[in-house]
Amino acid sequence: MKKQLIAAAVAATMSAVAMADISITGDAKYEYDHTEDANAVKSNTGNTEMHINFAGKTGDTGVVAKFELDTSGDNGAGIDLEDMYMTTKVGDIDVKAGNWASGTGGLLGELEEGGRAQNKIDLRTKVGGVTIYAGNSDKEAAEAGNTGTASTTDAADGDTLLNGNMYAGVVMSVAGNTIEFKKNSDTRDSYGIKGSIQGVNYRYEAMDNDATSTVAAGDASYIELDTTVSGVKLQYAAIDTDVNSFVDESDSGVFAVSFSDATKVATTATEQAQVAISTSIDGTTVTLKSGEITKGLSATQDMDYVQVQAKRKLASGATAIVTYTDRDQLKTGNTMGSNENLEIELNVAF
Repeated sequence: MKKQLIAAAVAATMSAVAMADISITGDAKYEYDHTEDANAVKSNTGNTEMHINFAGKTGDTGVVAKFELDTSGDNGAGIDLEDMYMTTKVGDIDVKAGNWASGTGGLLGELEEGGRAQNKIDLRTKVGGVTIYAGNSDKEAAEAGNTGTASTTDAADGDTLLNGNMYAGVVMSVAGNTIEFKKNSDTRDSYGIKGSIQGVNYRYEAMDNDATSTVAAGDASYIELDTTVSGVKLQYAAIDTDVNSFVDESDSGVFAVSFSDATKVATTATEQAQVAISTSIDGTTVTLKSGEITKGLSATQDMDYVQVQAKRKLASGATAIVTYTDRDQLKTGNTMGSNENLEIELNVAF
C-alpha cells in the first residue's frame, strides 16, 4: 500500500511538472444592444462571446492558440481560430511567427487596422539599447490603391508575401521619450514619439503615403494628450488625414466612434477630435467622451457625438459596463437626426 501511495505521489508530481508551462485562460461576455436611429427605427440585439486561450512554453520557445466562440461573430456563429503563433529565439534575435493581431497601442495603432494574416513573421533584436525589427504581413495588399506585388487573391486570403509586404523599423529611448521609425511597406513610412512632460502624457504618430494609380499622396497623423488632476483623468485625442482611406482602424481604443466605421461615418471625413473625462465614483468608473468628425456625415456636414459609460466590478467577479452613445445621423431625405444607442455588457476574465 505504501508503495502504491509513493508511486501515485511521484506520478502526480511528474504530471504537475509536465503541465507547469501550459496555461488556459480566457474571457466571456454577454451584450445587449438597443438602438433608435434618426428615422425612429428601433432594434434590439444580443450577443454572447467567449475566448479560450491556450499557451505552452519550453525554454525560450512558446506557442499560443486563441479561439473565439461567438453567436454572431465575424465569420458567423461558431468557433473561429483567431491567433495562432509561436515565439522563440535564434541567437540574439526574437522570432514571432504565425497569425496574430496587433493592438491599438502600437505605432499607428489608431490609424492602421492591426489585422491578422497567415504566416506572418517578426524578427527583433537589441543593439546598444536600440531595438531593430523587420518582418512581413499582408498589410501592403490591403492598403488603399496599392499596385505592388500583392494580388487581390493574396489580399482576400490574408496570405503574406516577402515582396512588397516587408516592414522594418527601429525603436529607441531619447531623454526619456520613446521614438520609433518604421518603413511600413513600399508605399508607406511612419514615425512616432511618446513620453511624459510634467505629468502630461503625450503620443504623436504620423504616416507618409506615396501616390498610387488610384490614390493621391498624402499624410495622416494621430495625437493624444492626457493627465490626471485630483483623481480625474483628462484626455484629448485627434486624427487628421489628407485621404480618408489612409485611416482603417475599425475598433478604436480611444474614440467613441471609430473614424473608419463606414456604417456610421461618411468616407468624406478628414478629421476627428475628442475630449474625454474619467473618474471613479464609489467604485464605479464613469467616462464622458465628446467629439466631432469633420465631414463625418457628408462633404458639407460634420458629425457631433457624445458618450457616457459606467463600469463597475461586481461582487460575483463579473464586470458590468453600461454605455450610452448619441451621435448625429442623416434622416431619409438628408435632414439632420440623432442615433441613440444603449449597450449593456457583462464580462468576466479567467
